[in-house]
Amino acid sequence: AAPAARRSARARERAFDAQGRGPYSGVSDGRILRWNGPKLGWTTYAYGPGYDSETCTTSRFGTEADIESRCGRPLGLRFNQKTGDLYVADAYKGLMRVPPGGGKATVLVDQIDGMPLRFTNGVDVDQVTGQVYFTHSSMNYDRSEHEMVTKTGDAMGRLMMYDPRTSDATVLQPRMTYPNGVALSADRTHLVVASTGPCKLLRHWIKGVDTGKSEPFADLPGYPDNV
Repeated sequence: AAPAARRSARARERAFDAQGRGPYSGVSDGRILRWNGPKLGWTTYAYGPGYDSETCTTSRFGTEADIESRCGRPLGLRFNQKTGDLYVADAYKGLMRVPPGGGKATVLVDQIDGMPLRFTNGVDVDQVTGQVYFTHSSMNYDRSEHEMVTKTGDAMGRLMMYDPRTSDATVLQPRMTYPNGVALSADRTHLVVASTGPCKLLRHWIKGVDTGKSEPFADLPGYPDNV
């Protein structure tokens, strides 16, 4: 892997692989980096379609928003610990998958019902079934306009599921207010979703008599991001 030249690129969510290596982190020039210890430091592990090292350098070409819309902005990261695939919620590219060993990511979902994913955000993987749960924060605003999602009370976010066995994507819960991070419960019965603007956590049931229902889980003193 190539050295991570841009130390100024801002990181967000982190992940670890099945061997405990990492953390892995998406940064603002579209790459996913891996920490290899103090001797080697950060190296490039993966990148999305549209990435090239010359164009995707904020300090040399355009604004950060311009660079992100072209090069991508990986936000959520989660490994399938069995297959070694890394699933990436990229704000601009959609849901992507990086093969074991890294390299170029493949876009799996970039639209639902003919509507583009403008602000893909959080992701988690069911390590038993391989199903992938992810959030789309807004149909009206992209990541560069994230403050507007909060200011306007935009409720056009969605919680979704991707099944790698069929390549189908399903909307589990529409009309959500700024869904952000998502985490599958240990017993795999429900998802916890950060609702950033309202400062809440929500629980969405995926098993049992309440399957398909969402309910308040916790009120928070600040704006939640990851879960």
